[in-house]
Amino acid sequence: MKVELSKEVQLLSDISKALAESLDLEITLKNILKLLDTNFALRRGTITLFNPYTETIDIKVAHRLSEESQKLGSYRVGEGITGLVVQTGEEIVIPDIAKDPRFLHRTGPRSKGQKPVSFFCVPIKLENETIGALSADRQQEQGDFEASIRLLNVIATMIAQAVKLNKLIEYDRRILREENVRLSQELKSRFNIHNMVGTSNAMREVYRLIDQVADSNATVLIRGESGTGKDLVAHAIHYNSPRAQKPFVKVNCTALPETLLESELFGHEKGAFTGATDRKLGRFERAHGGTIFLDEIGDFPMTMQVKLLRVMQFKEFERIGGHDTIKTNVRIIVATHKNLEEQIKQGLFREDLYYRVNVFPIYMPPLRDRKDDIMLLADNFLEKFARENSKEISRISTPAIDMLTSYHWPGNVRELENCIERAVLVCGGDVIRSEHLPPSLQMIKQNGAATTNRTLPQIIENTERELIIDALKKCHGSQKKAADELGITERVIGYKIQKYNILPKLLS
Repeated sequence: MKVELSKEVQLLSDISKALAESLDLEITLKNILKLLDTNFALRRGTITLFNPYTETIDIKVAHRLSEESQKLGSYRVGEGITGLVVQTGEEIVIPDIAKDPRFLHRTGPRSKGQKPVSFFCVPIKLENETIGALSADRQQEQGDFEASIRLLNVIATMIAQAVKLNKLIEYDRRILREENVRLSQELKSRFNIHNMVGTSNAMREVYRLIDQVADSNATVLIRGESGTGKDLVAHAIHYNSPRAQKPFVKVNCTALPETLLESELFGHEKGAFTGATDRKLGRFERAHGGTIFLDEIGDFPMTMQVKLLRVMQFKEFERIGGHDTIKTNVRIIVATHKNLEEQIKQGLFREDLYYRVNVFPIYMPPLRDRKDDIMLLADNFLEKFARENSKEISRISTPAIDMLTSYHWPGNVRELENCIERAVLVCGGDVIRSEHLPPSLQMIKQNGAATTNRTLPQIIENTERELIIDALKKCHGSQKKAADELGITERVIGYKIQKYNILPKLLS
């Protein structure tokens, strides 16, 4: 296997290209053996790699060797020529296979010919560890074996780098797979029905409906005011359905202008319009097999309603600028805060589309209709934001609770969440007090009436009353212990209790 210098350079150049062309290790190694055969007319060639789990040296790829013979090419370390090379980390040259008793012929006999068959086997080393071997046999006269071994050692080094790259890729893929599984489980847990906060009768009815519809493919219409948590219902339906492992794609119909909405939903072909430099997959294609959530369907343009109706009826569409009809398998969930029946009367929403989306309606109640859930939600948000901001805030004071439960919450759960987040940020102690709540809540008196102006004495009195109530609650109604807690005398706290009409027995 004597090689000319120019031929060596060309071969190494071609192998470098083969290494760069594919990230698939098996394809790369097969191409390397083919290049060796093209340049040097190999009779056979194999690349073996050590398997640490079975402690065997197995053929990874082979040239001019049947699949049956490849399966037989497995060696223990130290067994045969290949096993000896892996064990010692030193190359071996056999000028004539027929005359060397160490040759096992495990992959089958070589065909006999006029010329002797020479066998070359060099170690594949990675970070000073032998991980396999490159072997080649060729029918030739006695030649410059040293030059051939030198060339094969260089190629073996290049193979080692390919193996290293493959290990890194496999590691990254494994990490990504594990991360994907973890995130999927996290999403499923996060949007589990039982993780939705609320025990009121209205929310129990929502949970019952989610349970009923989750396992089906029925279209769901989620109705309710803004901020009630309609998107949580959509997530809960998807992640408790057979489609949970498939994509969940959300489209906010209000956030996208009409000119972009069609492209976002159905995609476009390259050159379909100015700026369409590449083909783009739409949300329906990306959601294939899973669920698409169309939020605020009441704001859907009339021209787009016809195309959405077709997708719902026939499960097909075309990209903008395209001619091929694309079949889609998606579950559709829609949500709106608008009165669709009134929209139909005004000619803003198609009646036929309404009957298509209104298959299984779920109504999300406003927060003012589920007063029992206010403190459950508030405590949940308090724990969340205290953890996120590394604050040790344990509870909400009684006067602050009164404010929270007396407020009418026009912004619903979203407003409550923002309110608690603000309170956590401005709170400097371990208790959320009334002064930490937004001004809109502080305008609520205990009788539920609103006041727009509060004087400094009123603010001081309210804070004083709140501190006394908290201390009495903490001390189980004991005035003496509460006075010690506040650093005042029992006589002073008695006067304040009478002034603010506080009933200690109710706080015990």
